[in-house]
Amino acid sequence: MIPRAAPALLALLALLLLAGGCAESRVPDPVGVPAGAPFVAQDGLAFSPQTLRVRAGERVWFWNGETAVHNLVFDGVARSPDMEAGDLFVWRFAEAGDHAVTCDYHPQMRLRVVVRP
Repeated sequence: MIPRAAPALLALLALLLLAGGCAESRVPDPVGVPAGAPFVAQDGLAFSPQTLRVRAGERVWFWNGETAVHNLVFDGVARSPDMEAGDLFVWRFAEAGDHAVTCDYHPQMRLRVVVRP
């Protein structure tokens, strides 16, 4: 015979397991990014911001703020190394215009970088 409380206990156990499985570990904030530098975070399987405006040749700092592995694909051609949790990568956009940045592992991640001369 199954006790009456068994379904409720099983539901509570399932809820606790789901909550524990969804908890993200905290990635330390990036160190070494100059104050006011153009900065893009990779977090929640998205870029933040999703649009960035910089000058040609200006350094842009990319930070992986989550535990998922990411990389950066610039205009479908150049690629960064894989970025583990907390990694920083710096890139310079040499040419003015609109540039697309994505991630090979998470194609829904899209960043538009508007580079002016």
